[in-house]
Amino acid sequence: MQILGDVVTVRHGRFRIEKGHDPSVRIQDFVLKCVAFVGEVTHRDATGVSGDLLATGFFVSVPCEDAKMQAQGACAVYFVTAKHVATDLAGRDAYFLVNDLRGGTTTFDRIMGDRWWFHPTDSTADVAVGQVWPHRTADIISVSLVQLAGPEMLKGLDIGIGDEIYVTGLFTPAPGTARNIPIVRHGNIAMMPTEQIQTELGYADVYLVEARSLGGISGSPVFVRPTIDFKISDRKGRPRDAFAAGLGFPLLGLMHGHWDIRESEINKAFFDQDRKRGVNLGIGIVVPAIKILETINQEELVAIRREGERLATRKMTPGTDSVKSKERTSPFTKQEFETALKKASRKVVSRKGE
Repeated sequence: MQILGDVVTVRHGRFRIEKGHDPSVRIQDFVLKCVAFVGEVTHRDATGVSGDLLATGFFVSVPCEDAKMQAQGACAVYFVTAKHVATDLAGRDAYFLVNDLRGGTTTFDRIMGDRWWFHPTDSTADVAVGQVWPHRTADIISVSLVQLAGPEMLKGLDIGIGDEIYVTGLFTPAPGTARNIPIVRHGNIAMMPTEQIQTELGYADVYLVEARSLGGISGSPVFVRPTIDFKISDRKGRPRDAFAAGLGFPLLGLMHGHWDIRESEINKAFFDQDRKRGVNLGIGIVVPAIKILETINQEELVAIRREGERLATRKMTPGTDSVKSKERTSPFTKQEFETALKKASRKVVSRKGE
């Protein structure tokens, strides 16, 4: 017999109750493997780079539209972090640190095209994306675009107040030495406002979560575990609500930071947020996933992806400029891809200026 996850065994007139698997205790590996640590280079030599780790970002993959490229599993991969992290790194020698399948760590020195893309219309959306070319030995798993919880998914999965969230990112006091060791912070959705909320970037569309944020957590992915609501009946046949942890980890959004106020204003009804001198209230500010979707799917980036696919399919087509196209396992090398990306970017920009 099994009751709500517990296993009940009856033998010789006695019964034994064993706790079943509690899905809320563990998380899937991809929640740890989708992140990279963002740092500033302090030393660079033939063996690699080292530096000060500052924040977190994560990888999001966008499937190609072309059917042939889809069949190969081809996709565009973006590194996503907070806008304030990207702008703070402007003009500095930055790198992205990930684990290596062969052991140790490896780095991404930069994003493709050396450009961050921000939200096309909302200056308060704390989102920055840049296209990357992942190393073949990088031990990472990207978040699929379909996992980003836009309004329709939130409604369909009935995600709301109290649902459990997971924030994966950098714990600056102990990031790991030989390997990246992400920290996971648990919490709950505390508020899903229907109006804009005050942040450092102005009044913005955000969610609030009951989870204490840290400096290195900025830019981290925030996943949510939906709650299943089902009806049961009591002995008199009256309906009752029963709740259980659901499966899957939709991406709720991106961690902007924590909510701070000055200690002198902690009991006042009205106050200004002060991240530099304030008290961490244990409330995290999350940029909704729809803002990431809108950033990745802005007109220019979509046009660049399509142009890149067009150039890639030409490279793959027999009789064009690739003699051994049938033997190729991937349409582009990194250098070829970046060249195509630059051509696509120039073409899109020139069309926009017409």
